[in-house]
Amino acid sequence: MTREHEPPVAMIDRVASLLQVFDGHDRLTLAQISRRAGLPRSSAHRILQRLVELGWVERRGFEYGLGIRMFELGSQVVRRDGVHQAALPYMHALHRSTGLTVHLSALVSGDVLHLERVGGWPEKGESWRLGARQPAVHSAAGLALLAQLDEGDWPVSSGDEWLRHEVERVRDRDGVAIDLEGCSVGVTAVAAPVGPCEGGLSAALSLCGPAGSMPVGRAVAAVRRAAADIWYAASGVTRLHGRQIRRVHAAAPAVLAHG
Repeated sequence: MTREHEPPVAMIDRVASLLQVFDGHDRLTLAQISRRAGLPRSSAHRILQRLVELGWVERRGFEYGLGIRMFELGSQVVRRDGVHQAALPYMHALHRSTGLTVHLSALVSGDVLHLERVGGWPEKGESWRLGARQPAVHSAAGLALLAQLDEGDWPVSSGDEWLRHEVERVRDRDGVAIDLEGCSVGVTAVAAPVGPCEGGLSAALSLCGPAGSMPVGRAVAAVRRAAADIWYAASGVTRLHGRQIRRVHAAAPAVLAHG
């Protein structure tokens, strides 16, 4: 069978394997893409050319990167979620009042995926960038979301006694998880779930800052309050919306001012 008459599923698999090589990489050469995707150089070049024409991939010189069309489609998927839309003003308010970086993350298989980020620190932490993934069992956001699920529903191995212990600690703190450099050296993070995990896209709100100087207890109070405000806003409780945003502005500075 010639490749011009390749079955549709086989062609889709080849395109998917090619696009996935860009995960964590802004730019790659044809040789790098071919090798990482496990495709012949000629096949990779042919597929890339068509993806460039469609706007899914862009070419600059001898390097390729994901195109603006991929960004547009991805943004539609994320932003159609009510929690994500409701979270943005609270995330910006929380960042302004605390000076810490704020993430909105979702549980995807055994990882947490960062859907939104407000703040520029850490600058070099690849796992903290927008669109990056972190292992759920090592991240505050992941543990906060796992704690909402029954053990049988965990998308990760449930046979680890350490994981059960960590999840119980999160539940004892009313759903707030604390990561003391477990995910990244030098980074402390706290996270709280945004509402109950029931249908749609479950999400967690987190704050991260430098280990050793981040006021953990006060950050916990701030992130718990903001997560609750986001949930009420996403649920359509509009009569409290204005006061909720003011609470993030007014209360969070007092929470973190004496660290």
